Amino acid sequence: MKQELLIIAGGVILGVLVLAVARRRLLTVRYTVGWVLLAAVVIVLALLTPLIEPIANWFGMTATGVLLFLATGTLLLICIQLSITASGLTAQQRDLTEAIALLRERIDELEVRGPEAPGS
Repeated sequence: MKQELLIIAGGVILGVLVLAVARRRLLTVRYTVGWVLLAAVVIVLALLTPLIEPIANWFGMTATGVLLFLATGTLLLICIQLSITASGLTAQQRDLTEAIALLRERIDELEVRGPEAPGS
């Protein structure tokens, strides 16, 4: 029972930390909802440990071990999702940087030649 209480405390602490960070606007609503839901799932799974024990016994593990395995898998999935997001943002930043460079080149070109009629 001590392990379940520790897991519940961890879920509550996670939820409180996420809400504190979100309140300071350091986390978007999208991620806040996800992390709060994750904290709630942790708490619920800790409360349902007696239902997880038959599954754990089938794998030769403790219920806490199964919860730890699920938590690790979830965190790995979150890391992959964040890596995909970061990669997309890097590509967008590169495209924007190239577009700005082309616009600067065009502005410099127009400043040197002066305004001309379109199409000439």
